[in-house]
Amino acid sequence: MRLLAGWRSYIEAVRRAVEKTVPGARLYLAGGAAEGRLTVASDIDVLVVLPRRPSYTEAVELRARILEEAERQGLPLYAPVELHIIGSEDLEGYRRRGRVVPLDGG
Repeated sequence: MRLLAGWRSYIEAVRRAVEKTVPGARLYLAGGAAEGRLTVASDIDVLVVLPRRPSYTEAVELRARILEEAERQGLPLYAPVELHIIGSEDLEGYRRRGRVVPLDGG
């Protein structure tokens, strides 16, 4: 559970990384962190919402770029952060499955 204690600092590193690598993307917290039910097995689900749905290759490349920058911003390699790179048309599906909290005023 100690790994999850710093989850807000993990999110801040990811937020700065996204601002730098994908200006204009919107960020949301989803899953257990958004619903206040983190457990030892939890990861921190962050939705990176783009204007349009990326291809699989685009999403993989973007995820790698964001995580590399997040590491430079202080995200530890062991941080249990899961990035979901999606298009704005996919956001409603996440909302139907559970709580989604904007991280950037989006």
